[in-house]
Amino acid sequence: MNWSWRLSSVTLATLLTLSALFIAAGGLGLATSIGLAGLIFTPVVFVSGWRAFKSAPTLVFLGVLSIGWICLSHLWSPYDKPDQVYKLALLTPLFVLAAYMACRLTEEEADRQRRVLVAGALLVGGYFLVEALSGGLIGGWIELNLEESTYPAEAVRNAKVTLSRGATAFMMLAGPVALALWRRPDAAQRGLAMALMVMAGFASASFDVEANILALLFGLIVAGATLWSGPVAPQLMVLGAGVWVLGAPLFMGLGLALLPDPVEDSLPLSWAWRLEIWQAVLEQIRQAPLIGHGLDSMRAMSDPTPYRDITIDRLPLHAHNAGLHIWMDAGAVGAILCAATLFALVGALGRARLTRDQLAGLAYVGGIWLVSVMLGYGVYQEWHHAALALGVFSAFLNRTD
Repeated sequence: MNWSWRLSSVTLATLLTLSALFIAAGGLGLATSIGLAGLIFTPVVFVSGWRAFKSAPTLVFLGVLSIGWICLSHLWSPYDKPDQVYKLALLTPLFVLAAYMACRLTEEEADRQRRVLVAGALLVGGYFLVEALSGGLIGGWIELNLEESTYPAEAVRNAKVTLSRGATAFMMLAGPVALALWRRPDAAQRGLAMALMVMAGFASASFDVEANILALLFGLIVAGATLWSGPVAPQLMVLGAGVWVLGAPLFMGLGLALLPDPVEDSLPLSWAWRLEIWQAVLEQIRQAPLIGHGLDSMRAMSDPTPYRDITIDRLPLHAHNAGLHIWMDAGAVGAILCAATLFALVGALGRARLTRDQLAGLAYVGGIWLVSVMLGYGVYQEWHHAALALGVFSAFLNRTD
């Protein structure tokens, strides 16, 4: 290995190690490390990446058009800060290049970076296990002593918000890494694979975000189905996501209308609050159905409402549902473009020359991400876009079944 390749190898390993540490910090800094990986290695992967993208021109064209329209919608948004425009326009291609880079590594280099990810995932998994068993003790101490929290209970509550985000990113990484370990012949590495998924289970269930549990279960189910059926399972998952984005107001409106009041009354506050948010967002979508209210429009809106002896905001920072979020900001035009991109991805998955383990890893990572943005996070947040890219990178490293 000449000095330039050695330097590249060390640089990539350093960025992957930093990414693992940033996961432990709740994803803070993750977009920077993955974005840097895409930027630094653009000269290495651009030509081959361009050839790969040219093999799926419809997917690339629709993806660019979707992001372009969503960014353009900022022109009529009541929210005047353009931060999200820059993040979507500049970081998205870097994340794609960073994920694709795994396909261009030699077998020797892929194995080297896989070992880095194994070590990082186990280290971060151990941290989340300690936090899960201690009730967020370390994060609570950090919040109380280094952040702005005043009381121990408030510190632990704030720490769990950070930990829950980190848990989502960790779960995305854990699956492909565990599958790589499981494929090794010795029992010790298979034991590490099982330990890693146990850690992911604890992380999903321990920080008061039930959506993480659903995301992990869905990711495991679709990954198992992919190992059994090949590309059919991830294709169906992506197809379903496209249909949901296209018809989200209709599906959600019907669901809310048919939901019995006793069922809503029996739900925990966090889930009942989601129902109120979705209802309020549907009301806003009806006011601007074609082009939406503009990118990040909900950041300039508010609808405080008394509910169950407290006051909730029915229009918080985002819609807690990717389909409604896209309709809210970009309208029917944005929803059609995003759905068309997902439909094009269905065809690309069928044509891609990927191993079954690669497909299973992609299905697992994509499944966790889809559930997370359908039930929890804002669809544009760059930290989980970076986590998705890291998960896809690790899935691409699993080249043999």
